[in-house]
Amino acid sequence: MEVGKLNAQVRTGIGTGAVRKLRGGGKIPAICYGAGADPIPLALDPNELQKALDPVKGRNTLLHIKIEGMAGGTIELPVMLKDVQHDGLRGTVRHADFVRVSTDHPVKVTVPIVLLGKSEGVKAGGILHQVYRTLPVLCSPDKIPAKIEVDTSALAIGQSIHVSDLKLADGISAALSAGTTICVVTAPKAEKAVETTEVAGVEAAAPEAGDAKKDDKAGGKAAPAKAAPAKAAPAKAAPAKGK
Repeated sequence: MEVGKLNAQVRTGIGTGAVRKLRGGGKIPAICYGAGADPIPLALDPNELQKALDPVKGRNTLLHIKIEGMAGGTIELPVMLKDVQHDGLRGTVRHADFVRVSTDHPVKVTVPIVLLGKSEGVKAGGILHQVYRTLPVLCSPDKIPAKIEVDTSALAIGQSIHVSDLKLADGISAALSAGTTICVVTAPKAEKAVETTEVAGVEAAAPEAGDAKKDDKAGGKAAPAKAAPAKAAPAKAAPAKGK
């Protein structure tokens, strides 16, 4: 099966029994809706569906689905995969939803963001934080990019890249505000973390005297009291000598 091409048949049977029989024959139920037209129940091969999807774009693949069994004969529609349901144990596809699209009207899709290069700030010890890993964009179905690459090489510590800095192809616009931060390089916080750890260690090693008293009241052993110094016995008077 060629990427972007898919065959399907109109599904006539309804109900649990018909769906079970369909799956037993190696196909799955599906539905195609949108464009103000009536939904079309479909039957198709799940393996062919996987092969028709672009391995990089996935659900963002523009599909041309050929439907047999329509009242007016075989038709071909441009569609996109809207949703897919998998078997919880086997992981196999059990149902698929398609939505009709037009190459003359934009659609809103989510595209992954890929950061390239090692920034100057990272080389200087900074940390690169990627705030957004995907970007919602508006474009016609035939212009959906597989990914959006962002060069971070020139970023210094404290600098960032915003949506307005992205270089998007003609016909593609971001569905986020221009000031939205995509990524930023921040200063390292290692020294501050070490200082905090050392202070915490000192406080833990030297509890206050008040805490020791609380421990005694709570059932701990009290420190032994110091014995009072013994008093010396009074000296006996010497016997008087006879005259």
